[in-house]
Amino acid sequence: MERYGCFEIRTSCGSCGQPVPVNGPFREITCSSCFGKVTVPSDIYAGFMNDFEEEYEGNAEGEGSGGTLMSGSGTYKYGVWRLIPRCSSCKKPLDIPQSPGEIRCECGTVYYLQNGPEWLTAEVPSLRWFISREAPQKTEPPSGSSALPGEESLKPIVMSCPQCSGALSISAVNDRIMSCKYCDSEVYIPDAIWKRLHPVKKVQEWFVCFKGKTDKQLLAERRIKDRREEKEELAGWKARTLPGKVKSSIRPYLTAATLFLLLYVTAAVLVSISARESFPETLVNLAPVGGMALAVGIPLYFVFMVMFSARTGPGRACRMAMDALAESRGWEHTTYSKGPGEIRETVRGREIEIHPSEEYAVEADIEDSVFYLKTEPPGYPPEDMHRFTTGKPEFDGLFPFRYAEPEVAARIENGEFEALKPLLRYLGKWGSKLGRMQIDWSSVNVHIAPGCHDIMDSGARYLLPEDLEPLCDDTLKLAEELDALAR
Repeated sequence: MERYGCFEIRTSCGSCGQPVPVNGPFREITCSSCFGKVTVPSDIYAGFMNDFEEEYEGNAEGEGSGGTLMSGSGTYKYGVWRLIPRCSSCKKPLDIPQSPGEIRCECGTVYYLQNGPEWLTAEVPSLRWFISREAPQKTEPPSGSSALPGEESLKPIVMSCPQCSGALSISAVNDRIMSCKYCDSEVYIPDAIWKRLHPVKKVQEWFVCFKGKTDKQLLAERRIKDRREEKEELAGWKARTLPGKVKSSIRPYLTAATLFLLLYVTAAVLVSISARESFPETLVNLAPVGGMALAVGIPLYFVFMVMFSARTGPGRACRMAMDALAESRGWEHTTYSKGPGEIRETVRGREIEIHPSEEYAVEADIEDSVFYLKTEPPGYPPEDMHRFTTGKPEFDGLFPFRYAEPEVAARIENGEFEALKPLLRYLGKWGSKLGRMQIDWSSVNVHIAPGCHDIMDSGARYLLPEDLEPLCDDTLKLAEELDALAR
């Protein structure tokens, strides 16, 4: 079913500040006052049209909305209505042809039906065609459509040269000051002729035809498909990875259980020794003491290791490495009784956090991200991102949650991996040690082995001293590259 919308939009010239009418979906508009170019980004048109589509069912014929939109490209005053194409002069409905071309109303007003431009239909899939008072250009300018099509159709005006009286043929392509081809003198074109060739543009209604599914409906369908594929892949991912990870994660508990069993057997043997008169009296008297010492000492040892892990073994080495890193770079290392502590600093205008005892050892802030990637569930990708598949098992198998901005996702699935280069370089170095990783809208987060092996980590987390500084630097570089990609 076809749906029609009526649009009236105007902005202002960035050079002279004068109002500039936007009488159709044109990328470039020429200011009638200073003749400078005003560029209207595609997302401005897409925003107006997609918003109209969302509100279409709630509006009756002739109803709509209006207001002012302020954006980085300028300020836009707009009005949008649900309205079938009509003549703005006599208000009679227009006879719509089957193909692009001229539409002439009974009152003589001329309109032009044109197909929706490709650069806009990519963002507004339901856009079919539009009707405007502006005639289509015969040739496409390098930067896109212009809102002064049809100027070349104005007939040249002839005037006499004030110096030699030679006949000068003046058209819209001439500059305000032109040279006489007879006497070579410079001639200033009078206002009356100039305005005749460059009439002041007024805000005009233009109409758009929509057909098919809206952008919101297509996005909802895509989200359902993405979630179905994600659920299927996640089930396979768990089947591949969970058994080994559970086995790895319970190993410390099995070790502790074995030690306690040995302890129990040893204590039982000592008690049985104390009950036998055949053993020396000294041994019989010391046996209960030894049993009690083992029963209390071994649990205390494990408690000690947990409470003071940062002061012993790998945890201590990680803590010392963080001290050295902080001292070499003038950072502050905050220490605690447990764990290796943390470093929170601003590096090259970017906040970075190092806390190996947490879920992620290194976190670097980013301004924005075209990706949402996560190695482990749960994952909550933004609604406006699309799931993608690279066809690279080492990448797809690592991230069961793989989402990107729609344009980036489409390029990756078409085999263009330029956007993935920063990630592939990073994974090429750290992938074999990677424990968990997440890239969301605000940060890059990572933890590597041995302090973070799997989804059921146990014991204190830490980083090896030789990994601490390079991991920090590489994560910071990745964050910078992702911001550059987003820009």
